[in-house]
Amino acid sequence: MEMSIQPAHSVSSQCSACGASNDSASLFCLRCTAPMAVVSLGDLTDNDHRACLAALFDTLADGLKNASANTPAIADPDLWRAYLSAFWLRPETALILYAEALAIHSVGERAARPWLDLGCGDGIHAGLYSGWRFETAFDAFQSLDLGAGDMYHHWAPEQFSVMMSERGRMIAHGIDIKQTAVERAKALGVFGAVQRADATQLPLPDKSVATIFSNMLRDLGEPLPGALDECRRVLRDDGVLLISTMTPAYARNLYFAPAAKEAMVAGDTKLSRQLLRLDRGRSVFCRPQLSQDDWRILLASHGFKLSNVRPIVGPGVIRFWDVGLRPFSIALLQQRQAWKDAGVLPLIKPGAVDFLARSLDSLARGLCIGEPCMNLLEVIKA
Repeated sequence: MEMSIQPAHSVSSQCSACGASNDSASLFCLRCTAPMAVVSLGDLTDNDHRACLAALFDTLADGLKNASANTPAIADPDLWRAYLSAFWLRPETALILYAEALAIHSVGERAARPWLDLGCGDGIHAGLYSGWRFETAFDAFQSLDLGAGDMYHHWAPEQFSVMMSERGRMIAHGIDIKQTAVERAKALGVFGAVQRADATQLPLPDKSVATIFSNMLRDLGEPLPGALDECRRVLRDDGVLLISTMTPAYARNLYFAPAAKEAMVAGDTKLSRQLLRLDRGRSVFCRPQLSQDDWRILLASHGFKLSNVRPIVGPGVIRFWDVGLRPFSIALLQQRQAWKDAGVLPLIKPGAVDFLARSLDSLARGLCIGEPCMNLLEVIKA
C-alpha cells in the first residue's frame, strides 16, 4: 500500500504570502514555503486533539526514559530560558531554535560580521542568537490572525510592542519573502536593514557580507540552486555560509508519519489517514533531506566547499518537535488573550515558563542524543 499526504485533486492556486502560483496539491508554496493545502489547526477535531495529547505524553515520556545521570547539564541556561520565554506557547519551537543557536555559536570567530539572516522571519531568533534579550512580558504571539491558515501571516502594528532588556550585536541584514515577516522583523530594531526579497534575487552588492545564516534554504526545492548562486555572489571570498538542514534521519524519526506507516502496514487505514492529517506535511516540508555527501556534491556544483558539520538535534527532540503544543495553538492563544485582557498575563507567564523548563529539562540537556536529525553545515567558497 502507498501512503500519500497530497490532496486528490489539484487546480492552480495563488499563495497569499508571496503571490506565487502553485498547484493546489502543493502542501506548501514552492516559492516561500507558506502553508497551502495543509490541514488547518482550526480544522482539527476533538479526536485529533486526543491523539495529539497522547502523542505529547508519549514523546515526553521518551525524553525522560532516554535521560541518564551521564546526560550533560544544559549548555547555556540563559539562552534556553530566553528562547522558552519568547516562544512559551510553542516550546517545541523554542527547543529547536535554542539548539540551532548553540550550533551557530560553536562556529565562533569564523562567523564574522556583517551578517545576513536569509529567511529571517519575525527576527526574534536572529535577535536571540545575537545576544539581544527581551523582557519577560514579550513573546512571539502578538498580532496574529487565529482564523487564517497561516496565523502568523498578519501584521497590525498597534498589536505589537517590543520590550528589550539587553542589547546584543546588530545584524546587518535580514531578508524574507513575506512582507508581514519583514514588518515584524523591522519592529524589533535588531537589524540594520530588513528587506523583502526572493532568495534567488538578493538585493545586496557582490561580496558584501561575511556570514550568511539560513534555516530557510533547507525548505526550498526548485529555487535552491539559484539561491545558492546568490549566496555565493554576495558572500566575501573569506566568508561563511551556515545552513541549518534536516538529515535523511529526520523524516523517519518524526512521530506522526512513521506511526501512520505502521498503522497502514497493520491494516488500520482509518488511523493511518488520521495520523497523516496530523503530520501536516512536516515529513516533506524540508525538501533537501540530504546526506553529508549529497550536500558536498550539491554545494561543490555551486562553487562552495563543505567545511564542517555540526549536529543540532537527535531523534528525541525531533519527535517532540513533531508533536509539541502546536495542535493546541488556537485554544492556547485564545487563553493568552483572555489573560492579557484580564491583566494577569504577567503573573501567569513566569510560572508557566518555569513549568515548561522543568518538563523539558531532559530534552534540553540531551539535544544531540542519537543519530543527528538536523545539522548545521559550515560552508566556504571553493
